[in-house]
Amino acid sequence: MVPRAELGNFAMPTSPLSPTLPSAESRTRRREFTRLVFVVVALTVFLRLPAFFVEVFNSDETFLATQAAVINHGGTLYKDAADRKPPLVPYIYAATFSVFGTDELWTVRVVAMGAAALTALLLAAEARRRYGRRAMWMAAILCSVSLVAFAPQDGQAANFEIFMLPTMTAAVLLARRGRGFGAGVAVAAATMAKQTGVAALIPVFYLLARRQGRKGVSDAAMGFAIPTALVAIAVGPGQLLYWTVLGNGSYVDLHTASGYVLGKLSLMTLTWAACNVPILWRLPQAWRERRVHPRDGGSDTDLWLWALSGVLAVAVGLRFFGHYYMQLVPPLCLLSAGALSRGGRRIAIGTMAFAAVAAFAFSAAGYFMKPFGHPVPYASVSRYLDVNARPTDRILVWGATPEIYWASGLEPATRFLATPSFLGETH
Repeated sequence: MVPRAELGNFAMPTSPLSPTLPSAESRTRRREFTRLVFVVVALTVFLRLPAFFVEVFNSDETFLATQAAVINHGGTLYKDAADRKPPLVPYIYAATFSVFGTDELWTVRVVAMGAAALTALLLAAEARRRYGRRAMWMAAILCSVSLVAFAPQDGQAANFEIFMLPTMTAAVLLARRGRGFGAGVAVAAATMAKQTGVAALIPVFYLLARRQGRKGVSDAAMGFAIPTALVAIAVGPGQLLYWTVLGNGSYVDLHTASGYVLGKLSLMTLTWAACNVPILWRLPQAWRERRVHPRDGGSDTDLWLWALSGVLAVAVGLRFFGHYYMQLVPPLCLLSAGALSRGGRRIAIGTMAFAAVAAFAFSAAGYFMKPFGHPVPYASVSRYLDVNARPTDRILVWGATPEIYWASGLEPATRFLATPSFLGETH
C-alpha cells in the first residue's frame, strides 16, 4: 500500500468521467454547429445557383479572369496585366482556373461560395460567444442572405469584396480574443484582396489597445506589416504601391465630388438599405442597448467602430457601386443578431422570415436580370476573333470591355486592360 504522503509523487489515472474529456454540453454544441455548417453551406449554394447559369455578372470578373490567364501563361501581374487593385484575387482566379482546368467563371464563383459561407460561420461563432445560441443562428443566416441582397451583378459576382470578407471578419474575432499578431496578418490578407480591407485596423487596434495596451497594438501592426512587405517584395514594391494606392488618385480627385456623385451616393445607399432592411431595422435598439455587456464580458463598441470603418471604406472612392456595401454586412449582422436575441421571439422569427423571402427573390432575379442583355454585346467581336485571329495573337481592345479578352481566349497586347488606363492618365 502506498503511504498517503507519497501519493503526490504519482500521476493519478484519468477516469472516464474526468473533466478533461468533452462534456455533454460541449458535444451538444459541436453537433449543433455541425448542423449550422450544413445549413449555411446549403443556403449559400442555393442562393448563389445563378453562378452556374450566367456567363458574366460584371466586368470585374473578366478583368480578373484576363489577369489570371496572363499569370497562368507565365506573365507577371502589374507588368504584363494590371488593374488598380491588390494582387490576391487575381491569383485566386489563376489558381482556381488551374485546378478546374477551365477559365469558366462558375469555377471561381464556387470558391466565392466558400468565402461567403466561411464569413457567415465566423460571424456565427462570434455571435454565440457574445449573445448566445439564438444569435448564432441569426447572424449566420442574416449574413448568408444579405450578401446576395442587391442587384445580381453585385450580389452574385465573384468580386473583390467577397474574398476580402473572411479574413476581415477573422481579424476582428482574433483581436477580440487578444491575438494581436494574428489579427494583423488577417487584416493584411484582407487588404491584399481589396485596399479598403485596411479599414479593419480601426476596430482591431481599439480592441487590442483596451485589452493589451501598446503591446497589443504593436503586435497587430507587426502582423500587418510583415506579410504586406513580403507581398511587396514578391510583386515589386513600386508596382504594389502604384497600382494599389498612388494609381487610384482619379478615383478620389476632388473634381469627382460633384452633384452626380452626391446623387449616386444617395441613390445607391437608399437602395442598398431598402434591400437590407433585416440587418438595419434593429440597429436603433442595438444603439440604445450598447451599454449592455455581452456574455464574453466586453462591449459592442468594436462592432460600431467596425461598421464605421465600413462606411469610410464605401465612401473613400466616391464611386458607390453596390458591391462596395458588402464591407458593412458582417458588423451589421452581429449588431442585429444581438438586438434580435434580446428581443421578442415573434420579432426575431418575422425578421428572419422576411430576410429569407427577400433573399430568394434576389437570387431568382439572378437567373433573369442578366447585366449584358441578350445577345451579349461582346459576342460578335469574340466570334470574329475566333475566325480571324491565331491562338498566339495578342489583341488591344479599345474601350473598357475585358469580356472580349476573356471570351476570345487571347491575351492583351499591353498591360493596360482598359483604354482609360493609357488615355488621359500616366501609368
